[in-house]
Amino acid sequence: MSSKVEKIKTAGKIVVGTSADYPPYEFRLLGDEDGDIVGIDIDIANEIARELGVKLEVKEILFSKLFESLGQGEIDMIIAGITPTEQRKMIADFSDIYYQAIQSLLIRADETETIKSVEDLRGKKVGVQKDSIQEESSRSQIKGAEFIAREKITELIDALKGGEVDAIVLEKPVAESYALRNKELVNLACSVEERMGSAIAVKKGEIDLLNNINNTLKKLRDGNKIAEFVWEAKILSNK
Repeated sequence: MSSKVEKIKTAGKIVVGTSADYPPYEFRLLGDEDGDIVGIDIDIANEIARELGVKLEVKEILFSKLFESLGQGEIDMIIAGITPTEQRKMIADFSDIYYQAIQSLLIRADETETIKSVEDLRGKKVGVQKDSIQEESSRSQIKGAEFIAREKITELIDALKGGEVDAIVLEKPVAESYALRNKELVNLACSVEERMGSAIAVKKGEIDLLNNINNTLKKLRDGNKIAEFVWEAKILSNK
């Protein structure tokens, strides 16, 4: 039986699933909503494809459907700022951590006097992305709030600007990117902690592919390339 890597090389491409509403990880440039997906994760995925000697194909999928698509063989890997929780490890195998960030709150600029910490969210509506680590950690750590889950971050941003929610819990670089894109929003440091970091997911048992991915990640870390990708993506996301 052919290994996963052999199948990818025979196909001449590796298919990555992502959800392109998560700058600086994966996103489209402002005003170019139909353009190519760019970001930290896409840069990493391109390096993985290059190391394998194949082309990269990017499939945009709802965040909550990514693992379903992986299990059905529609994609070869997930790279979407994914945190390898114990529950997710039951359905997929994960690479080494390639980037780690803390959590932030995104609020409206006119609420900075009333929302200064997580404790101020009691009795308020908090937006979270459906099936994300932020949804899980927020529900356990933010007391007395009502939680509103949406499929896409862009839907949460619209809800925040429209007053449907009072805050959104996001990774710090993501919150920073959206605050720079929307001057009426403010990134606020918070105490919702989740430091497990981001990793790449593959189908259970595809160890040869996972080893190739980890080898590429090590080369990128050793060459300080991931830090460069982060810097470049932050600049792009704010244009």
